[in-house]
Amino acid sequence: MARQPPALPILDRQHLRLVVTETAPRLVRALTDQAFHLWTAPRSARPDVRLVATELVTNVLQHTTRTTGHLDVFDIVLDLLPGAVRVLVFDTSRDMPIRRTPKPGAESSRGLLVVSGLARDWGAFPLPSAGKAVWADIPLSAEDPKDGADVRMVARVLGAVREL
Repeated sequence: MARQPPALPILDRQHLRLVVTETAPRLVRALTDQAFHLWTAPRSARPDVRLVATELVTNVLQHTTRTTGHLDVFDIVLDLLPGAVRVLVFDTSRDMPIRRTPKPGAESSRGLLVVSGLARDWGAFPLPSAGKAVWADIPLSAEDPKDGADVRMVARVLGAVREL
């Protein structure tokens, strides 16, 4: 599933390069808080952006092969767009993300389910040199539930359970 994000004007950008460590999700949440503090974006969207960013970064931590004696890094970018925030995560893995349906009782495989529930659109594409970028556009205002069900609420619950 290689998909570039739609071309939209970028109103502001926040960028952070991080080492692949267990502290990365906490630092990404701090970046999100800082971005929303700087932007005049509706604060009500901040929890969704934090959760999507955390899920995408957690995927990097789970799926990056760490090299002994080498500092593995990745980048995260938060773009303020008209009506949305785009989360972009750049890592060194060429493996494209796969949205799975978790088995009952499984403790993983819910990250992209959460992302697809909160984002109005998402995708991934390979980078020319090495690695890939995974992106998600999170609306700044509430949108009508998809297919009659409020998947945003389900995604938030799954994300909250993950952070326990």
